[in-house]
Amino acid sequence: MHYNGPIIRPQTDAYSLFVEVTVGCTHNSCTFCNFYDGYPFRVAPLEQIEEDLQEAKRQNPNVKRIWASGGNPYALSTERLAEVGKLFQKYFPGALVSMYARVDDLCRKSVEEMKYLKSLGISDLVVGFECADDEVLEHVNKGYTVADILEGCKRLEEAGVTYRMIYLGGMGGKGHGEISAKRTVEVLNQLHPYYMYLNMVTVVPGTKLYEERARGEFVEAEERERLTEFITLLSGMKNEIRIFAAPNTTNFSFDIDLQKDKENVVGQMIEIRDSLTDEDEARLRAYRNAKTSV
Repeated sequence: MHYNGPIIRPQTDAYSLFVEVTVGCTHNSCTFCNFYDGYPFRVAPLEQIEEDLQEAKRQNPNVKRIWASGGNPYALSTERLAEVGKLFQKYFPGALVSMYARVDDLCRKSVEEMKYLKSLGISDLVVGFECADDEVLEHVNKGYTVADILEGCKRLEEAGVTYRMIYLGGMGGKGHGEISAKRTVEVLNQLHPYYMYLNMVTVVPGTKLYEERARGEFVEAEERERLTEFITLLSGMKNEIRIFAAPNTTNFSFDIDLQKDKENVVGQMIEIRDSLTDEDEARLRAYRNAKTSV
């Protein structure tokens, strides 16, 4: 198998077949991210992809899920993605293909193009929208707006393509978490992702956000505020959706059906927040400061 650079994927895709389709991210300018430092965006040759699929077929002929690896393979042209999808179906007929997509990737494809790609198995996207707050999106240089989030995701829904979303808590900094969550709720309640990941931003060396913090231009939210942000977000969401929070970036862990488990989980988060001591805050801040990657 050919892998160049880091393989970044959701925790829930750990058992998929990883096939490199692109390397790096087309944007690679978010102020908080260092995932793809040193790996300029490039496209894997079709010959390489087919070689990898042939190798995988020999090792496991019954693959049902494929993770198309890369920062945002959905940025590729519809024609190129169709060639990739056909290869996947040639070696693993009926396999579900998942990949990352940026919001602006969605806005560059028509509903008909999305439907066509879905017919080739490319029918599950992971969209790192981070939040639906234009003030925050502009500050961290995401490269799109709340209007783009609504437009792109509604196109997916019209095309019948399922999608997951990633929310990044704490991105607005101190004093902005609750309002950012409220603004995001207004948008999410108009959309229908089937799954959402809750993560918390980590300010890591080598990023512009790290430099802003050093200059005092960005002040991180404390753990209590980060929890309040998540509590506000989950409490306001009316979606029938599954929510996953992993302990690598948060101080709790769960995988729940939101409407079924909301009261219990939100109650637990309130208890955690209200029981945090100054020592807990210092310990969690030290943990985040020790991390070298988001």
